[in-house]
Amino acid sequence: MSALEFRGVSKRFGSFFANRELSFRVEPGTIHGLIGENGAGKSTAMKALFGIHSIEEGTILIRGKPVRIKNPIQAMKLGIGMVHQHFMLAGPETVLDNIILGREPGFFGINREKALAELENISETYGLQFGKWLSPVDELSVGEQQRVEILKLLYQRSEILILDEPTAVLTPQEVSDLFQNLKRLKDEGKTIILISHKLKEVLAHTDAVTVLRRGECVGTRATSETTEDELAQMMVGRPVSFTYEGERKVFAKAEDARAVLRLDRLSISDAQEPLHKVALELRPAEILGIAGVQGNGQTTLLRFLSNPSRFRSADGEYRFAGANRMGSNPLALRRAGMALVPEDRLAEGLLLHQDLMENYLLGQHVDPRFVSRGMIDRSKVRPRVEAAIRDFDIRPPFVNIWASRLSGGNQQKLVIARALDSNPSVLLIAHPTRGVDVGAIERIHEAIMKERNSGKSILLFSSELDELIDLSDRMLVFFNGSVAAEFQRREFDPWAIGRVMGGGEK
Repeated sequence: MSALEFRGVSKRFGSFFANRELSFRVEPGTIHGLIGENGAGKSTAMKALFGIHSIEEGTILIRGKPVRIKNPIQAMKLGIGMVHQHFMLAGPETVLDNIILGREPGFFGINREKALAELENISETYGLQFGKWLSPVDELSVGEQQRVEILKLLYQRSEILILDEPTAVLTPQEVSDLFQNLKRLKDEGKTIILISHKLKEVLAHTDAVTVLRRGECVGTRATSETTEDELAQMMVGRPVSFTYEGERKVFAKAEDARAVLRLDRLSISDAQEPLHKVALELRPAEILGIAGVQGNGQTTLLRFLSNPSRFRSADGEYRFAGANRMGSNPLALRRAGMALVPEDRLAEGLLLHQDLMENYLLGQHVDPRFVSRGMIDRSKVRPRVEAAIRDFDIRPPFVNIWASRLSGGNQQKLVIARALDSNPSVLLIAHPTRGVDVGAIERIHEAIMKERNSGKSILLFSSELDELIDLSDRMLVFFNGSVAAEFQRREFDPWAIGRVMGGGEK
């Protein structure tokens, strides 16, 4: 008997089919991968299973019995739990209270001592030891917050655990810890559904994988009997390259060219990740990669470069477009020719409850291309949004849809299209393919390299070392808030770079 089964399940939003006649099974005590392009319907299907969406057609079976799941409370009673791509935690509240939330007892109030004892037992049983029960969630690392989400499901006695893009924002060590924990849960008889774009992780850690394309089920494969190439072709409908193989234009004397952006002995103390005497030069027509384990200063560097005015303790020199930019604000930098793809698209890159036109104007509301007689002319904006939708295959392809209705990968494509459209001389790009499918990765990498080959300068921040190696002309590795080493393209070696990321010598 399967742990769960979809039989002909369909879900529509207006005339748009997010899921169309999905049929697949998940066996008990397994890790089952669910993959597909952005907008393929993966999250929609799992939200239907968790009771967030209602289905129009078909049947969902849990342990062989047909069920109608009307809301998440009913799903939890059926033993189904979900960790969303963007965690559903109350930041100011303690870990304990976040886990109890939704499971509070009735009239006699909350017995925190009993709840804490139960959590200690659960964490010991499943190898998820955690010693910060009374700490506010917003003081935890991303990996710790994810562990809280998993513990919350176990506290709710979930037998079927859905994880939506669980490794999108984790460090390599946190990813390793996560999969060790998932294997323990599987060995204890739990059934895990893993939504992911990272095919290497799916192949390494699942027992079977189901592929969706444009809302439909393409097929299910035993993981041991498939390959990365086959899964990618099933997802996209064509062969896919996993590395950038296009032309890398060579510019004469690029190494000797005058820097378009330069930092000299930059130090920042009023930040969660301080910087210490950072020096770097970004040259014309190059991609300078910034590597390092999360928490070593990359986030502070990106935020300073895009908005120096927020850092009162900044000391050193910052020159861009021929001027001193210490204390400058984002609008001044944009007017000087800088564009940003932010680290957190939800918090810094999108207006979730506005349509795609309003989102395209974000940060570009004073752009002369879109302004007429001091007013925004939306008739000039709409063709640019339609071109972005077409060029980056943003789905659903509707100008008037809210940004919140797009999948994470399609949101990212919108943010990148907007940044490139402003025709900047310098691009700050952070995690360009985080949460993005393999087909879109190709498109985004090609777009970045096209900008570089046209003479643009790009500072590329990424947690994906393979991505930095594929795209960068040079690479700086950060450790403890400082530049630990510089690598020329001819020196790129994953093991050598990884050693420096861990605090070793070049």
